[in-house]
Amino acid sequence: MLKKGALEGRRYLNSSGSTAVRIYDRNIDDIPVTVELYGPYAKIVDYSADGLSPEDEETVIDLVNRMVYVERSKIIYQQRRKREGTEQHVKQSGDALELTVREGGLSFLVDLVSHIDTGLFLDQALTRDMVRTLSFGLRVLNLFSYTGSFSVYAAAGGAESVTSVDLSNTYCAVARRNLQANGFLDEDKYRVIREDCLSFIESEISAKSSYDLIIFDPPSFSNSHNMKKKFDVKKDYLEWIYMLSKIMSEHALLIFSCNLGNFALDKQTLKQAFKIRVLTDEVRAPGFTRSGSGTVQVWMLEKTAPMKEIRKKVRKYAEGGFRKDMKKINDNDFDALINSLAGESGDEEKDRQERRSYTGKPSYGRGREEGREGSRYPFSRREDRSSDRYREYGKDRYSSRGERSYYRNGRSERPYRDDGPGRYGRRDDRDGFRGRDGRADDDYPRRRSYEGEERKPYREKKQDSYRSRPKAYGYDNIKRSRSRRDEDDE
Repeated sequence: MLKKGALEGRRYLNSSGSTAVRIYDRNIDDIPVTVELYGPYAKIVDYSADGLSPEDEETVIDLVNRMVYVERSKIIYQQRRKREGTEQHVKQSGDALELTVREGGLSFLVDLVSHIDTGLFLDQALTRDMVRTLSFGLRVLNLFSYTGSFSVYAAAGGAESVTSVDLSNTYCAVARRNLQANGFLDEDKYRVIREDCLSFIESEISAKSSYDLIIFDPPSFSNSHNMKKKFDVKKDYLEWIYMLSKIMSEHALLIFSCNLGNFALDKQTLKQAFKIRVLTDEVRAPGFTRSGSGTVQVWMLEKTAPMKEIRKKVRKYAEGGFRKDMKKINDNDFDALINSLAGESGDEEKDRQERRSYTGKPSYGRGREEGREGSRYPFSRREDRSSDRYREYGKDRYSSRGERSYYRNGRSERPYRDDGPGRYGRRDDRDGFRGRDGRADDDYPRRRSYEGEERKPYREKKQDSYRSRPKAYGYDNIKRSRSRRDEDDE
């Protein structure tokens, strides 16, 4: 896999005028490392939870040395420890190994040793090239600009102006060096501003500035003490996009990217103001074959209408589960409330229920106990059916049905016997059984009895029925198979 990745990577380098590419992207689960080429150097980053064993680490370095043809002294091996909570990536080394690489015909400064990130995210190579094609004559804003790689591509594409904003002094200095290394020396036209991005946006809104193309490639999380407030891309991106929409010109473009594995864009909210286009597969860089966590997602949003303000859900409960705005009840107020509830009589409650409007629909419970006139349900389901009131109602209801009726004065006159087991007696009792016409079936006990002629068992009866069927031609010539019953008979 290393040899194949190195071959394809070098073909891309020769055709694109680049010297940096990824050739292995954690393709094997047992070897969770990435391998990237930066000119004559190869950088290996270990993504395993506890780090590979010294033997496996030595094996990986040896494979890169032999299969990719990189000198052993120019192979850098680092472990990327997973961040927990609000942790930030720290320096890997106090030393620095600076190197100038080329990408798309442009020059960029990278550092292969001091940090895990080199200063040039290779997974955004094709996204940067797309920005170059879109930037001609546009006013471009690059937020969280890092080392200014997007800004260099926008300037190379003929942008009218490019503004880069980042909070780090170190990265702003590298961004200026990258712009100058590629011939973009006019600092008024290609501004690099060291400021908190949120504060910058608020000031631009106040100044009523506008941009035609905005690159919004934020970190997944940042809690720098110099920031106005901490940034969490999952929680805050909609609010940020709303603020950015205020400084976007008509039909302006917003390039938004995120490499958080469980991030999902709320298209339902954004489609009211933007035309959304998913670019993830179109701008997938060479060598980045892994999907899922760590894979960058890219969207292009074209402004079509003013965006409505995003109202974040306010937490109404403080620690302990009580509301912050809950008023404290005094003892006097509480006693007054209890007295007012105790003074309310049951008659008042009943009068209040009777004043409720009747919709005409069956009310299972309220109103049926009183037996409203004309109501479909004159009695409550809970009312005793054996009461005198029910009998009087039943007398009028069922007495006009002739001889078929079984109700007289609320009493059942069914001809079933109740002295036997069960409610209606045994069904095979001659005196107690009646047919549908009410007459006794004299032949019933005889048919149900096994006295008299001997009945054949079910198995023999079935065999007799089978033997009496017509046989196929040549059946007599078929030899009958012997069964266990035949042996018992013998």
